[in-house]
Amino acid sequence: MNSKPHRTNSNFHLKHFIAGSCHTADGAWAILYEQGLDIAHKIESSRAQGIKREAKVLEAEIKLANHNTSRVDKMRAEASIIEARAAIPIWEMNHRAAEQEHAYILQLMAEIEPHRQFGHLPVLEANEAMQRGEWLGEMKTRVENFLLTAGTIPHDHLEAMRCHPDFESDIVPHIKTVTKAIAASKDGMELLTNRQALYLGNKP
Repeated sequence: MNSKPHRTNSNFHLKHFIAGSCHTADGAWAILYEQGLDIAHKIESSRAQGIKREAKVLEAEIKLANHNTSRVDKMRAEASIIEARAAIPIWEMNHRAAEQEHAYILQLMAEIEPHRQFGHLPVLEANEAMQRGEWLGEMKTRVENFLLTAGTIPHDHLEAMRCHPDFESDIVPHIKTVTKAIAASKDGMELLTNRQALYLGNKP
């Protein structure tokens, strides 16, 4: 179930499937930062939309109050007012939901901040600095998922792993560790564990 009326993402989805899918605190912070920018833009656009709607209603009311306005134009003005006011309840819910989503994103970012390795750097520099560690975590996770489900690593993914500078020092040892663990297991089920990031805690 992925119900998220009036929102882009639910709090649960933001925490466990967006931030929680990252492998470093910096990676989680960066992806939330990106989400936050998008939602902040939507909030401002929503405010502008609300102002335009009010202007549309005022414009229509002026036409209705003008005795020189034709009957047809008055009908159109009245229809414009009905349309504008009918959209208000949905607009209010969407706007409120966007503000709540943005507030939760900022809350998560604040929780993650103390665990960041590159938090002292500006945003753009920090984003570049965390790439190596974030990709290393991604590659290790792919190793686990592929070996646990298919028993092998597809050649294109292995090729990508070999391009990582830490392939020999970190990824190959991880492949050996996972392979040995699977071999020593009856069915590998006990190796299936949550990927819950420690810095996000276990709060819902």
